Amino acid sequence: MPSTFFGLEIGRRALSANQLALQVTGNNTANVNTPGYSRQVVRFAQTDPYPDPTLMHPVPGQLGTGVRVAAVTRVRDEFIDRRIYHANAIYASLQGLRDVVTRVEEAFNEPGNASIGQLMTDFFNAFADLSANPESGAIRSTVRNRAQTLISAFHSVSATLGTIGPDVQSRLESQIRDVNDIARELAALNRQIRASIAVGDSPNDLMDARGALLDRLSQLVDVQIVSIKDPTTGLQTGDLRVSVGGFLLVEGDYAGTLPSAVAMQSGVHGLKTTVGDFIPLYGGSLHGLIKAKTLVDGYASDLDLLAANLISAVNAQHQIGYGLDGLTARDFFVGTGAADIGLSAAVLNSLDAIAAAAPPVFPNPFAPGNGDNARAIAALSHVAVIGTFSLNEYYNDRIATIGSDLRTYRLQAANQQKVLNQLQTLQASVSGVSLDEELTQMLQYQRAYQAAARMIDVMDETLDRIINGLGGRR
Repeated sequence: MPSTFFGLEIGRRALSANQLALQVTGNNTANVNTPGYSRQVVRFAQTDPYPDPTLMHPVPGQLGTGVRVAAVTRVRDEFIDRRIYHANAIYASLQGLRDVVTRVEEAFNEPGNASIGQLMTDFFNAFADLSANPESGAIRSTVRNRAQTLISAFHSVSATLGTIGPDVQSRLESQIRDVNDIARELAALNRQIRASIAVGDSPNDLMDARGALLDRLSQLVDVQIVSIKDPTTGLQTGDLRVSVGGFLLVEGDYAGTLPSAVAMQSGVHGLKTTVGDFIPLYGGSLHGLIKAKTLVDGYASDLDLLAANLISAVNAQHQIGYGLDGLTARDFFVGTGAADIGLSAAVLNSLDAIAAAAPPVFPNPFAPGNGDNARAIAALSHVAVIGTFSLNEYYNDRIATIGSDLRTYRLQAANQQKVLNQLQTLQASVSGVSLDEELTQMLQYQRAYQAAARMIDVMDETLDRIINGLGGRR
């Protein structure tokens, strides 16, 4: 037969189990606004029955002996977590691209009266005006002033684009350091979680901390995560293996170091190790910055090509013509690109050096009032100079490309943000704390605690009657 105090022990176990459940509920409500906190739940289990099934039964059947807390677990859906990590990586990449291309668009300041496109049109229009009155000092001064304004615009845009590249490179290096720091923290948490699970604990808070680190890491790089199992038991050890494009970043206590050398292979942006291995990047802000840097280099190269062709085309035509001083074969511009374009010394020092007149046709003498060469220079605005493009057409095409790139990245980033928000909402519905649900659980555990206390009270009264009451009738 079970002990006289059998009922008291059942009540004690119920009190202990429900008291712990109330504490877990209290912890949930306390952390309702804590970022990254996963709701924790109590898993109850029956204690071993009386008597042991292997023994002879002194009672008909088995009696339950109460309840115990088998585990306190965190509510988490790993499938949703993995989807969020991937969505994080895509959104961060698009966000980086969008922000950098926005800076490029602002640098070009299109459309606007001070933009290169408008200033180039004004420059050629000034030569058209000069062709009608080539001896006018005022119009010659306008030609030179508009050329200088155009030169300043080239310098300004080139300088701005030149600052974006180093800034992107600095951010790249900083974020790679962040990745390596997070890797070391993940390795340390792997070690602590593994040790805790090995002794039968549920390291819920440590797992939440690791999840928060993975969330940060997924914003920097697109990660691949694998949970490690013990090969002998098939059970989870608590360790995670984290890879980036096939590069092992974290496994158990090991933390790798992501290299900082940027590379491209088969059109894929990535990083290169010291031994030459390529690490492809498909998402994360690192991918976005590397791709953005490539785009900015391309935009700057296009601007240099425009400036170089403007210099060569105008100079080629200008050298044919004659200035008011009767001299010829002089350049209008100097330089090789957008950063160093400038006025030639001759034009800078004398308005008469602007070659508005066409070469004299024998036997006619040089005529200062001839504006044919100025008209030919003005025509360069719509004559094919760069392939099939005129200078203005090429510039407008490049600006249209930048605008198209920016619209694409803005739209993709906005759509991806909606996807990410939906996943985060879904994650919150699974792992987040609902105060209404916790209040219901709290009332349930409270009533169970009160019932257990009442049962102990009844058992105490019964024992008191047996011990004191029956003994008193002797």
